[in-house]
Amino acid sequence: MGSLALRDLGRLETLVLGDFTAQFGQGVALWQGLRFGKGRDPIAPAHKRGRGVRPYHSASETSFFRGAAATIGLTGELSLTAFASRRRRDASVDSSSARGTGPRPVRTVSGGGQHRTPSELARKGTFGETTLGGALAYRRAGLHLGVTGYRARFSRPLRPGDRPYRRFRVTGDGTSMLGGYGTVFLGDYTVFGDVARSPRGTFGGLLGAALDGDYAEAVVVGRRYPPDFASFYGNAFGDGSRPQNEMGVYTGLQLQLGPTWSVGAYLDQYRAPWLQFNVPRPSTGWEARVVLDYAPRPWLSSYVQVRVQDEDEGTEYRRAGRSLEGLQRKRRYSTRWHTEYRFSDALTARTRLELSLHTTPDARSNGFFLSQGLRWSPHPALTADVRIAFFDTDGFPARIYAYEHDLRYSFSAPVFFDRGRRAYALVRYEPFSSLALEAKYGVTRYDNRTTIGSGLNQVEGSRRREVRLQVHWTP
Repeated sequence: MGSLALRDLGRLETLVLGDFTAQFGQGVALWQGLRFGKGRDPIAPAHKRGRGVRPYHSASETSFFRGAAATIGLTGELSLTAFASRRRRDASVDSSSARGTGPRPVRTVSGGGQHRTPSELARKGTFGETTLGGALAYRRAGLHLGVTGYRARFSRPLRPGDRPYRRFRVTGDGTSMLGGYGTVFLGDYTVFGDVARSPRGTFGGLLGAALDGDYAEAVVVGRRYPPDFASFYGNAFGDGSRPQNEMGVYTGLQLQLGPTWSVGAYLDQYRAPWLQFNVPRPSTGWEARVVLDYAPRPWLSSYVQVRVQDEDEGTEYRRAGRSLEGLQRKRRYSTRWHTEYRFSDALTARTRLELSLHTTPDARSNGFFLSQGLRWSPHPALTADVRIAFFDTDGFPARIYAYEHDLRYSFSAPVFFDRGRRAYALVRYEPFSSLALEAKYGVTRYDNRTTIGSGLNQVEGSRRREVRLQVHWTP
């Protein structure tokens, strides 16, 4: 992995050779790279700003193109982007299909990028993608408009299988997408939208409006991604992992209550018109979050967060001696308190307490998480992050996710359930401005397990450890 990038050479605004991402509009048609979902900030995730083509800087094995991309300024307001990509990805080949004259199809494209076991090695590089695409963008004060599209060809046909929830996924020897997007700036107000057409002729998109005032920010976004709207490279805002089989309305609000207090909240209501994985019927749900921030001093800040998620999940009912698939309602509550205290420029302490509750008509489970972290920087070139955490839950339904610092370009938010403790240390040393050395050691110990994981990933005992190293050099 790697790339070479040039910028601002006459009319050539950007040229990238190697690994790159392409991000246009709100991501309905085309958005490679990381997308943050709903979180503490109720405004930013719902209103994205495409950056065009950029060198790829991340640890993910999937969300990027490999080839060449360029953006050329045609006039002062009009620019043209074109890219070509060819790469191989890991995929599960359907060995049960009858062998004909062509290559055997694949069922799923993998995203882990690990090749540790015989099955993972068998998936390595079995699926080839050749993608051509581009965008035409018009920008002037108060108005941004653009169109984007791509055409992808596969070395093996995609056949996701005959399970009902996979019915509308991308199939065949290739796919394409064509979309248009726009943003209008009206003083403190912004109106934005993105719409795209899939190869089946189905349209999907979103439309939103945002307010950016001195003491208040707000956003409202409506989205409509029909079940047969299959966007292979799309990554737009929504509750699911892809813009498909989802319709909903999101409302977010951020208020500055005073010099030291602020409050943020959102409400997201959504429904899936078609089946989902482990959800055998069309389903509905909603999610709400409220975050109260308090920063009385430059060296002290704290926040309290309450989150509620209510949605349908699949279950089985026994009727007349038979098992019938159906839905039941589940609800998740979580409450978090987080505080950060800076003793000096060299030492900062972070404390977090989180409680969770998961309920269904027949069960109830609770979770507890407590962590203490320190950041120590005795020298401008040396920084160390350490944390120890204790967790105790009634199983996976009451799980708790907790972000932890990681190596550059990596993102880590492990899930904690059962009972145990987790500790890690991350050390970063920059002897020169062009060189950074990083090392991370983590260990998780469970009090109620004799094995961790399953299959070839199973670890005997109650402790799992990992060591990660990285060297980052900028010539």
